[in-house]
Amino acid sequence: MGSLKQYQLEPDHGLPLVQLKERRRELVIALRHREGPPTTDELMEIAAVQQAISAFADVVADLDAGSETDMASAKILSMTRRSA
Repeated sequence: MGSLKQYQLEPDHGLPLVQLKERRRELVIALRHREGPPTTDELMEIAAVQQAISAFADVVADLDAGSETDMASAKILSMTRRSA
C-alpha cells in the first residue's frame, strides 16, 4: 500500500484507541490516493481495525458507566452517613 507514514497528521499518543483510529485513517487515505479498486486484503484490514475500534469503544463505555455507578453509590453512601 505504499508509504502511509506521510499521511500521519496527528501525533501518536501511545493510546491503543487513538492508534487504531489513526491507522484506520491512514488506510482510508492511502486508498483515496491510488488508482483502481481496493484489494480484499485491504478491505479486510480496514474492517479488522474498525472491529477493534468498536470493541475498545464498548469497553470504554462500560467502564464509564461503571464509574458513574460507583460515583453515584459513593454519593448516596456519603449522604446516608451524614444523616445518621
